[in-house]
Amino acid sequence: MRKVFFVDDEPLIAKGLSTVMDWGKYELQITGSANDGLQALEKLVHEPVDLLITDIMMPNMNGLELIKKVKEMQPHTKFIVLSGYDEFEYVKVGITLGIQNYILKPINIEELEATIKHIRGDWEREELKRFRAEEDWKILRSNVLQRWVNGDIENPELKHRAELLGIPLNYATYQVYVLRLMSDDRPMSYLYHLTNMADEFCRVLSEELGDRDEVICFPDIDDDIVVLTATMSEEHDTVQKRSMENAMRKLHDLTGLRLWCVEGSPVINDFKDIQKGYKRAKDLFGSYLIAGDDVLLYSSSSSNELVQGNSSATRSDTFARLLIEGEISAVQAYIASALHVSESKQVIQRGPYFNTAVQLMVDVKDMEKNPDYAEVFGPMPHINTLQGLRQHVWRIVERGLKHQQEAEQGYSAHVSFLVEQVQHSYPEELSLKTLSQRLQMHPNYLGQLFQQEVGANFSDYLNQYRIEKATQLLLHTDQKTADIAFSVGYTDSSYFYRQFKKYTGVSPTEMRSMYTYSK
Repeated sequence: MRKVFFVDDEPLIAKGLSTVMDWGKYELQITGSANDGLQALEKLVHEPVDLLITDIMMPNMNGLELIKKVKEMQPHTKFIVLSGYDEFEYVKVGITLGIQNYILKPINIEELEATIKHIRGDWEREELKRFRAEEDWKILRSNVLQRWVNGDIENPELKHRAELLGIPLNYATYQVYVLRLMSDDRPMSYLYHLTNMADEFCRVLSEELGDRDEVICFPDIDDDIVVLTATMSEEHDTVQKRSMENAMRKLHDLTGLRLWCVEGSPVINDFKDIQKGYKRAKDLFGSYLIAGDDVLLYSSSSSNELVQGNSSATRSDTFARLLIEGEISAVQAYIASALHVSESKQVIQRGPYFNTAVQLMVDVKDMEKNPDYAEVFGPMPHINTLQGLRQHVWRIVERGLKHQQEAEQGYSAHVSFLVEQVQHSYPEELSLKTLSQRLQMHPNYLGQLFQQEVGANFSDYLNQYRIEKATQLLLHTDQKTADIAFSVGYTDSSYFYRQFKKYTGVSPTEMRSMYTYSK
């Protein structure tokens, strides 16, 4: 998210700018506001922003002076000037300073949004220019390799890029592995720089294999490390497997993490088919969980260790009764019983256990007044172990039990009116502007009041409520996603998809598939 900052000597305008439009729609995060140029400069020295929207006529330091100072510190910042005066001299000075637009008050929202769209286009072009200027060989190489394993690059382009980037295409056989580093606490990208980790594994594996094989390693978009080996030998032997296991052990000694390596396919005799092995390995990660305690696990996509899972059936009425009674040990025992492995298996099928876990968590959420399903589904794509799944379920249940014990927060009459409007009319077009007219209040003041009492701005509250209703329809009906979007107030299905992913962490399709794995 890019950062935006407002400056205006009228406090209501400086604060109210945050509510005049949906800034999140344009991937902008509001970081603050100030009432004069000097105050703004003091803040911006410590926290640079991407976009500054400022008034002209202000005490201590006017808007044009502020823009000049900020440009000296932060050359890439964009500027929009607001003014109550149509002064040509100001426009001329603003143009020399490189402002993006000069908007007269009262602000025309359509003009403001059009300017924001134009600025976003400038940012995208600047990013592309910087990428080309830097000629970052490693990033470009990883991008080509990712397109290769995904099957998103044509052979002529691949051959051309491979020659420039040193990607081997003339070997007799190829093998693809996918290595997953696992932590039940946080995603790998939060813990390690995955490109450096891939480079380290490549170095270790190359030492294990010696000169007979070429090794390439790079992180994919899921924070897995893709390992490609190429050799002139036409026969696949056990040397690579032993070398992979040794390299995994060394990486485990370095990080202390559990590692799971999947051999994507038998030996591939054509570099054009490498994506088949990659897809096979990724599909296996998406279909199975680790149930055992081994810190190092090596699997083949055709291995007989990949067994059918069979979690226990759950009864919503039994679990609901335990939740109401609030006996912690009994609830924990029920979760452990529902998510247990009957046999000693290292790897189990993911579907039945995910389905059971989702049922348990949805049962908890259904008891809440305003359930937040994002915390249920957001972490699930990153869960790789049965123990991690149990921990996730317990975290959701523990929060649900805590919510039961908390007294319901009361709101003022005006904020209660807004909350009721959302709850009863969320499929309709709702805005602070129209609702404030019914209350005969200034929309900026009403928005500030709502933020103070609810802890979220009105737009976020409305979107989250709509997404919660959409989630319930996704989980409990067979309606099409587009119909669900329309029924909860989104006429633009693409905007609905973006908002859904923002508030839940997964797409509508991913959420529905998680809940219906084995039904």
